[in-house]
Order: sequence, then structure tokens, then C-alpha cells
Amino acid sequence: MTLRSGATQRARVLSLSVILLAVFTVTWGSELLSSPGYEGGRLTVLTGFVLLAASLAGGLASTVGLPRLTGFILVGILAGPSVTGILGSSSVESLRLIDEFALALIAMLAGGELRVQRLRSQARSIVLGTAGVTVVVWVGMAGTVLAIRPFVPFLAELPFEAALGVALLLGIWAANSSPDLTVAVIEETGARGVFTDVVLGITIVKDVVVIVLFTLTLSLVAPLIDPSQAFSADVLGELAQEVGGALVLGAILGWVFSKYLGDDADHPRPPIATFLFAYLLVVITGRLHVELLLTAVAAGFVIENLSPAGDRMIRGIESVSVVIFAFFFAIAGASLDLGAVRDFGLAALVLFVARAALTWVGSRQSLRWAGAPEAVSASAWQGLISQGGVTLGLVIIIRDEFADLGSGVVALAMSVILGSILIGPILLKRALLATAGDDEES
Repeated sequence: MTLRSGATQRARVLSLSVILLAVFTVTWGSELLSSPGYEGGRLTVLTGFVLLAASLAGGLASTVGLPRLTGFILVGILAGPSVTGILGSSSVESLRLIDEFALALIAMLAGGELRVQRLRSQARSIVLGTAGVTVVVWVGMAGTVLAIRPFVPFLAELPFEAALGVALLLGIWAANSSPDLTVAVIEETGARGVFTDVVLGITIVKDVVVIVLFTLTLSLVAPLIDPSQAFSADVLGELAQEVGGALVLGAILGWVFSKYLGDDADHPRPPIATFLFAYLLVVITGRLHVELLLTAVAAGFVIENLSPAGDRMIRGIESVSVVIFAFFFAIAGASLDLGAVRDFGLAALVLFVARAALTWVGSRQSLRWAGAPEAVSASAWQGLISQGGVTLGLVIIIRDEFADLGSGVVALAMSVILGSILIGPILLKRALLATAGDDEES
């Protein structure tokens, strides 16, 4: 039986690999032969390519025991500008609206997983876990950045005060985790229980905390990095708009949509309503310049906890989640710059290992203080390694704010993100499977 199973697995791996190679070859050939004026059709072809290739790669990854989204990300990297160039920079940018729509649905799914009734008993673990990981990673990573400063050219050239400012920014940046990657792995495994609630709760709350602290830190250290800049109290207003505005807006829109969904199980609203609502979130947040991920998380949270139809909404998103995840994470992979690894590979490896170790220390100790089960406190760090779109967005803010060192910071951070986005989901799936026997709700 074992031999037959192994032969079947090898046959499936070979079959999926051949089909995936054929899809890449055909799409690459069509790209070479397409005329410049066929841009609209070209985007249609690339959208289909992303969905088909990512689905095949996800199946391939699942067959060998990896999370499906690892396959999604890898196929995006292979198709992106750094490797084959099938998805060039302009193509990735053209597909950004669909990508944001997918992010809105994923974030609503994440918010919908935060059920008040379940989370109330885990509130102490989530609060202390968030505080512990944030502080330990922030301080520890800032010290690590200063320690490797002589080996990183753009940092070595800076005066100590400026290097300290960059270290503090990268420290709080490193404390961020990815709600989108986390919810994708949880949905794939179907995991539920204390471990899942704590990890997802810490990830989402920490996302908010890091955005707030990053914005404040950026304003405070700006004079250290660039003496021509001065601290401005205007940052508090911008922060209130970006974070507070996103949470309030999401809560209001979620409440309105929950009223639309109603509570009549015999006459459920069509699933298309949820997708139109997600698109509405993309449009409104873009116009008001507030954080889409936080808005959608708040909306999903309110819908799930206020409307009896909330579960139906979540199940509706879950029914197409594989397609959503495939597209979103393939585009995320295509956005990564592999050239950064060549320039900062060793420094990034040090930072990645240090971040993982600090996350382990911070989560294990804080969750023990919170009285979390040993299985949760011992394994939670594995669910907090992933980094995603918000993490990259924070680095882009540094680049835009400080043009002289921005490209170096982005390249270094991109190398760390590459490791986190590939290894993080694998660690989380491993932890979910390891705690499956112990992580049962009472």
C-alpha cells in the first residue's frame, strides 16, 4: 500500500510539473507573438495564466506536503520580472485592482474569524502576546540592525544618529506579521481552536499596533535621519485618519451590510452581494486614503458578530477562497525583487534568523504569563513569522520619506520579506498540524 501510494504521489508530481511547464511555455510564447496594440486581451490572458498556473503550483505544493499558498507565491516569483518576466512590472501594476479586491475579501475573511464569543476567553493571551512580541522584536531587531551596520554599505555610510533612526524603524517594521498569509493557511488546513484564535488574534491586533507605532516612530526619528526635517504634530491627525478612520469606516460599513444581510436563513442574499461589498470597500478606502486591510477586517468582524447571516457570508467567501488566494499570492510573489537577495543576502539571513528567535522569545514568555496552554505558548511563534503586503508597504513609506537611503532599505527589507513569505506559511502549517490534537475548544 505504501509503495503504491508513493508511486501515485510521484506520478501526480510529475503530471502537475509537466502541465505547469506547458502553461508557462505557451504563455511565454504568446507574450512574444502578441502585438503591442493587444493590451486589453493581453491582460485577460495574463489573468487566466495567473489563476491556472497558481492553481497547478498550489496542487503541486500540497502534494509534497507544503501549504498551497507556497506554490502560489513561487509561481508568482517565477513569472515575475526577476525570473521569466511573463508578469512584468507594468502587468503587475495593471492587475493591482483585482489584487486589492482579493485583499479585501481575504481581510473580511480574517475579520469574520474573530468571533467575540470565542475570543473573549483568549483576550489576555492576545493582548499580552501582542505586547510581548512587539516590544521584544522591536528592541532586539533595532540592536541587530546596529550590530550588522558595518557590513551593510548604506548603513555604514550613515552617521550613528541616522543609523539609529533607521534601526528603530526597521525594528518596529520587523514586528509586523501578515494577517492575509495567516488566514490563508488556517483556511487551507481547516484548523479551529485555541491555537488558531490566539495566533490570528495576535496577528491582526499586532498589525494595528505596528502601523500606529511605525507612523509615530517615523515622525520622531525623521530629524535623526534627515536633519532638515522636524517633528510635526500633523502626523497624529494623519494617523487618526489612516488607522482610526479605517476601523470606524469598516465598522460602519459592516453594520450597514449586516442589516442588508438580515437574519432570514430561508431567503439568503446572493453571494455576489458580498463581492460587490468588497469592491465597494476598495473604492471607498482608495478615495478616503485609509488602510484597506484594516477597513475590511473591521467590516468582516462586525458582520460576523452582529448579523446571524454573517456565517453565510464567510462560507460564501470560503467557497471561492482557493481562487482568491491563488491570484493574490501569485501577484505578491511577482512583486518580490530577487535582485535584493544578491545584494543583501547574508545581512538579510542574519535579520531573518534574529527576527524568528526574538519572536519565539517574545511569544513564548508573554503567553506563559498569560496562562495560555503549553502547546500554544511553545508553538505560537511559528504563526507570527509570515510577512506580507502591509510589511512591504511600510518599507515603501521609508523609501518615499528618505530618498537618499530608500533604495537600500527596500532591498534589505525585500530580502527579509522573501524568507518570511516563503518560510512563514510552512512553519504555521507545521504548528497547526502539531497542535491539532491538543488545540481543542472546551
